[in-house]
Amino acid sequence: EGVDDPGAYLLRKFCKPEKRAMYRPSKTYARFLAENDDIVLHSRYLWVTANSRENLEMWADFVSAYIKERGSGKEMAAFILEYAGAECIDARRGVRQYVFEDYISEYDRIVFATLASSTVKEEPFIKRYLAELASDVVENDIELCAECLKRAQEFLRDPQALTSQITHNGLRSDGRPFSFSKSREEISRAIWLAQIKTVYPVLEEYREAFVEKYAADIQAQLPIKSTYGEVFADPKEVELGTLFYMAGQRKLNISSQEYERLKRYREARNVLSHLNVLRFEDVRELRE
Repeated sequence: EGVDDPGAYLLRKFCKPEKRAMYRPSKTYARFLAENDDIVLHSRYLWVTANSRENLEMWADFVSAYIKERGSGKEMAAFILEYAGAECIDARRGVRQYVFEDYISEYDRIVFATLASSTVKEEPFIKRYLAELASDVVENDIELCAECLKRAQEFLRDPQALTSQITHNGLRSDGRPFSFSKSREEISRAIWLAQIKTVYPVLEEYREAFVEKYAADIQAQLPIKSTYGEVFADPKEVELGTLFYMAGQRKLNISSQEYERLKRYREARNVLSHLNVLRFEDVRELRE
């Protein structure tokens, strides 16, 4: 802020008084700075946060002119121009544009969320779910992702409520307010996606372990037709709903505790299969 002319600013910032006294308005600031090898500017990285498109255009014009005047083969400053706006600017010589969304992928998001959730005091399964949840709900807003992970328990219980609270009351590190425009339906879909990635495999692991443990009892009842008309001839193919039905008919020799666990897993699978989401309390119960 407060920089009306990048060249004039850099002259004041990086040149000694005697060097500044040599400047004449007949030359542009870009040419004067580029022609003088004995200033520290050329060995610096400069990170500029533009607060408007006009500000960004002004800095990009200067940087392009500086690079042209400095010429190839010489040490020169490297400028990083950061801009939070949605629109791009026209191409300029020596200035390369990197759009955040083109370089930050789902993989990058999940790696960040996984590392950020590593200090949360939860078992590994819940940490994996938390990382997927944060990545899917807030997507590329990495700073909002970090804020949600700082309040992991609130986020796990109600992502909708916490993101709304942060959006209305919180500020980013640069003082700007958070902006998060996902609808309740979109957040619900993101929660479902995170549960499909992390909870669904746990349901399948349980089913496989259950089938292996009670293979003889299951085999004695086969072939069996499911509610939807599917015929199972191999114990490994029998789904949770059919296993639950067999247990309810007392065709499997299992304990009451195992029956309740089978019921819990079957209900969780039904919820997800119908595109609905599980409460966090239900997710946690699956590992108990």
